[in-house]
Amino acid sequence: MSGPSPAPWSGSFLASALGIRIHSDPASAVAVEDLVGLALRRNPKRAHLLVSQVLAKHIPTEPALVMAAGELLGAFVAQALADAGHTQPLADESSIQLAAAQLTAVLAPGTSADQRRRAIDSFAEHVTGLRTRVPDAVVIGYAETATGLGRLVANALGAYYIHSTRHATPGVAEAAGFQEGHSHATSHLLVPTDPHWLAGKGPVILVDDELSTGSTVINTIRELHALVPHPSYVVAALIDLRAAADRERFDALAAELGCRISVVALGTGSIELGGDILDRAAELIDGLPQQLSTTAQPGRLSILEFMPEDVTPIRSDRFGNTAPPAPETIAFVADKVANLLDRQASQGPVVVVGTEENMFLPLAVATQLQRLRPGVEVQFSTTTRSPIVPIDREDYAIAGALTFASHDLTADGPGVRYAYNLTGTGRRPGTIVAFPEPGTSIGDITRGSATAGLVGLATALQTAADDVVVVLLPADYPTPHPTTAAAEENP
Repeated sequence: MSGPSPAPWSGSFLASALGIRIHSDPASAVAVEDLVGLALRRNPKRAHLLVSQVLAKHIPTEPALVMAAGELLGAFVAQALADAGHTQPLADESSIQLAAAQLTAVLAPGTSADQRRRAIDSFAEHVTGLRTRVPDAVVIGYAETATGLGRLVANALGAYYIHSTRHATPGVAEAAGFQEGHSHATSHLLVPTDPHWLAGKGPVILVDDELSTGSTVINTIRELHALVPHPSYVVAALIDLRAAADRERFDALAAELGCRISVVALGTGSIELGGDILDRAAELIDGLPQQLSTTAQPGRLSILEFMPEDVTPIRSDRFGNTAPPAPETIAFVADKVANLLDRQASQGPVVVVGTEENMFLPLAVATQLQRLRPGVEVQFSTTTRSPIVPIDREDYAIAGALTFASHDLTADGPGVRYAYNLTGTGRRPGTIVAFPEPGTSIGDITRGSATAGLVGLATALQTAADDVVVVLLPADYPTPHPTTAAAEENP
């Protein structure tokens, strides 16, 4: 009996329309085309967006797959550190190649739902055995896209973690800042509350979802090295598409600073763009038909609020943390969400939705929720700042878009936010479980007085699902939280 017909590559429409060509290196652990699709940006600086199949930023994805892909990237980092002599070599280096082959099997087109589920389970179980402790490392993730990915890499290494932020953080001093030239929102800040966060001599690991030119990473390494020089930096990304000249810039920077800079990625290759791609993209957007607005009955809205006496207040990784939220916290929240879903009994998949930089905690809850309710299809994705053009067709990565006002206090002020692929042909969740930034209160939704944008988020999600559950968690904002090393040095 033949299996399901392979779906077309979700980048083929735009690749053909704009003359984009992606090439995987023969030595790439996973083919780049398996890891990403393509979509149109609404951005005058860059026409296309590489849409990850394992990041769950724009595509609702099985949470166990997102977790395992991030931990596999952490194993790649550990291997690079072993090659540099910083850690012991892995007991069986072929285990990483096996994990990459398992990920390729998960992403292979034409697999049935049952085959994919079994492949994900096998991949996730295997990757757990690749964790390598590097407690003197500092891991830095880039906002907003890689905040969760960076946490997964830090978890795999047992390392201190902080991500850059675009949030306003009154009362917390900026330690560093850098620019991301091609982004729709260019400024990043680092706001650790521990003044000794970079004082150690261990490796510094920078984590992003993709490397296109590497300019943001170069800016970051220069800034960090000026603060505290380090002998070793590892740059980790899901895909690395830098041109040869950009790779040479990394080598030149390492020579200039007198340090080692290593780069690891699940997929490596190159991308070719036509010289007139911005004009062609604008013409393509102008020629697209107007999307029809939905007329579906709005879903029911429920609010699940946790108080400080229920769960330990959540300290954001933007302030720096030596560990992720406690497993007991994740388990408690997931159990309460599962019980609420049982009472609602909505049909269709459950999509857990994080909000912008708040990625890891809702991902961890989604993972636990899938364990608690193995018969329920659970997916995970996140809202974003990125303006992307939706086109509802199989060979394009973004089928539908929800648009709403921001609800977080950001350094650059309020703006428009988006949630993708919750709508489109064949895409209607039974329930969406949304996790606003911890510290959001119930009054922000019911009255809309403090952050009216949160009302917009809930209303937008209600157009896409039968039930919407908004989970409110208390925040620990912010208190000094020294690293273990700093505490030992300053008892």
